Amino acid sequence: MPSSTARRGRALRKPTLREVIDAVALALFENWGKSLAKRFELDRAIIRAGMSEHPVIFASRILLYTFVAATISGLTIVALALAVPPTTTYFLIAAVIGILIPVMIFAIQISYPATIASSRKAMVDNELPFFMAYISTMAKGGVSVDKILERVAELKVFKAMRDEANKIIAEMRFFGRDPLTAIETVVKYHPSTKFRDMMLGYVTTLRSGGDVIHYLETRTRELFISRMSEMRSLIERLGSYLEVYIILGVIMSITIFVFFSVSGTITAIQAARVTSSPKMDLTMPSLYNFVGLPAIGAMVLFMAHVSQPRSPVKRYEPYIVMLTSIPFAFLAFLGMLMATGGFKVFSGVLGVAEAKSVTLALTAAILVVTVPPWITYRKEMLGTKGLINSTADFLRDLSEVRKTGLSPEKCIISLANRDYGNLTPVVNKAAAALTSGMSLESALRRVLKKVHEWFVIAIFRFLTDSITVGGGSPDIIDALSRFTQDLAEAEVEMRRRLRAYIMMPYFGTMLLASSPIIIINLLLQASKNVTANQLAPLILVLSAGTLINAVIMGLVAGKVSELNTAAGFKHAAIMTILSTATILITLTMMGI
Repeated sequence: MPSSTARRGRALRKPTLREVIDAVALALFENWGKSLAKRFELDRAIIRAGMSEHPVIFASRILLYTFVAATISGLTIVALALAVPPTTTYFLIAAVIGILIPVMIFAIQISYPATIASSRKAMVDNELPFFMAYISTMAKGGVSVDKILERVAELKVFKAMRDEANKIIAEMRFFGRDPLTAIETVVKYHPSTKFRDMMLGYVTTLRSGGDVIHYLETRTRELFISRMSEMRSLIERLGSYLEVYIILGVIMSITIFVFFSVSGTITAIQAARVTSSPKMDLTMPSLYNFVGLPAIGAMVLFMAHVSQPRSPVKRYEPYIVMLTSIPFAFLAFLGMLMATGGFKVFSGVLGVAEAKSVTLALTAAILVVTVPPWITYRKEMLGTKGLINSTADFLRDLSEVRKTGLSPEKCIISLANRDYGNLTPVVNKAAAALTSGMSLESALRRVLKKVHEWFVIAIFRFLTDSITVGGGSPDIIDALSRFTQDLAEAEVEMRRRLRAYIMMPYFGTMLLASSPIIIINLLLQASKNVTANQLAPLILVLSAGTLINAVIMGLVAGKVSELNTAAGFKHAAIMTILSTATILITLTMMGI
């Protein structure tokens, strides 16, 4: 019998906010929640997403959130209507917004399991070739399936596959299922068809007494072939995204900039006939430059991000450096503005000289924001060139030396005198650690701390386990070497082909920087009523838009060429300098 203290503790425990919300949702919408869960098959969607949710509770919570949003929107519209009697147009806009808010909340919530399932599928598919290579290596060393799962659940090089292994282990420990039944239970409704087919085939082969090693190696080889095909498709897809962005960010922007230049100059010419100081409406150019262009760039970056394979190793340092550089960028803007005599803009004076000064100040600010993270990213990537191929060469040599009968530790020590490019310091440090008596696992963990290439970290993790758990026979190391070589060739080919797209943004940003100024100069020559100084605000807005577009285009170029947004800081800085030089040279050549 539980003690009175325990009973009193349970009675005094306060329900969490989530529990309160769920209780209210069930009290109000349980019957509707059952219908909603059945209609949208939320039970299946939740299982595919791997979520720990009851379908009826989840559906009832969606209805509660939607009801609260609709109530707040309705009361807000009524309050505004009573406070300020609206016109018909404003009333229609408010009504549309009031309807869209609860509809969007409902749509986001109801699609949440599908979104999670899609993310789960993408992450598992990305790690699946490495996972299959790992279990092939372990199985070749005679390791049982439950031990393989336990090792995978501890491997930090995996993220998605570690979660899947933990789910299988939970089925074994909490529900008492054997390893094969636990695997079937977890993968039965898994969103990744590749993972499901691989694991169900693995289970069938084990139960039927077939050749498990042959099955795993064959399916792993198929995965590598499929991976290479997917990478070719990825290259074409990323190239298409860049082409779309060139069309939207350059060709369409040039057209719009020319339209802004023509309309602004013509408006100024017409106004100059009435007043000596014509004013221009810069609302649309400002909205396009400071809202439209960033939105287009963000959309392309997001599409490229969700399309590419994702590495479990995250690089946050360049972005942290970028955020810490923002206050210094503001100081650089003010310093450059003062050095170039552009401080008059704060007193309402804006001529061509001030526009040039503000352009230079904006360039200085952008460089302060982009150059430090560029340097940080470069330091992180220093020494990673050719690292994957060097790893494959090292494993191949290790396999050959292992055939002589030396222990794996002595094989690594004997290979320390060979040249493996950027991998040589890693091999030398590992050999020195092993010579001093350190274990293989401790030695490799120590030397890989400063390696930022996830591929190399994963392969050496596999090597360690193949030796410490699987015995490290020459056949196992040779199989790991072949897997590494195949994946290395696929990765290198993808990166090589992606770099071919890098020149298009450079030409585009220079063309965008010069076209509007040339058009403005041609219109100025055709009119004697307007001077260049009177069009300085338009020149400044278009120049600022060009610089913003250069930054975004640089980030897109880095994302497409190296599959990392941080690589775009370099291109953003260079394109900003090119754009500023193009603007100033064009202004000088046009006599403005």
